[in-house]
Amino acid sequence: MKTLCRFAAIALTTVCSLTAGDLTLTFNTRAKVMGFSRNSVDTHYYSSRFHRTRSEDGKQDTLIDFEKGISYQIDHAKKVIQFMKIDEVLEAMSQMKAPGGPDMGAMLGGLFGNAEDIKVETQGTETVAGRSCTRHHLSAGRMVMDFSADPTLKPPIPAAAWAKSVRMKALAGSMVASPALKKLYEEMSRIQGIPLKTQMKGFMGADSISEATRVVEGPIPAATFELPAGYRMEDFGKKLKEQVARQH
Repeated sequence: MKTLCRFAAIALTTVCSLTAGDLTLTFNTRAKVMGFSRNSVDTHYYSSRFHRTRSEDGKQDTLIDFEKGISYQIDHAKKVIQFMKIDEVLEAMSQMKAPGGPDMGAMLGGLFGNAEDIKVETQGTETVAGRSCTRHHLSAGRMVMDFSADPTLKPPIPAAAWAKSVRMKALAGSMVASPALKKLYEEMSRIQGIPLKTQMKGFMGADSISEATRVVEGPIPAATFELPAGYRMEDFGKKLKEQVARQH
């Protein structure tokens, strides 16, 4: 489930869009949740086939191959690559039960509020990384997301392929947190452009903000999207399907 959480997190920085040229985005991220905090610099690389995320600390990368429909989690410290076929994981997640029983559902509802209580507002403009962005305010229950998106900036990901990753993000959000988080992701995916600044609040003092510092449009070397040689491969999708099978 940790891998799915990371997949959902990186997906927050983009929305489904039309095809465009290669794109490189660098973000400063500050996150605080349940007494823990993390500061990081992450760079996102987009081509028509791939989306790779690299952290400045060099510990972990994420690579999505949209042509093959596979997501890879790369752990450089352990020299392990966890991979999952997106179609298989979507099927497994759609059948997976949320953690806990009715009591857990009631508790999550109390923490996150009514997911059907939704607000979507446009709140003017601001400049982020030298780009003119439209500010948006979204809320579902107690979950709140404010983000600024450049409507002219479009990732090169094919719309049909990216739609699957958006669906996975929404399912992961509902599995690891609540339907309210899922609703936020779904509403965010409908808005034009790439979010260059995103802030989320609403869970036990959680407050995370990610802001772009650099936007580069232009060709990316093919080597950027290559998997490292000599790492052990683990089929995370298979593990997830086995977990679902044990629930039935």
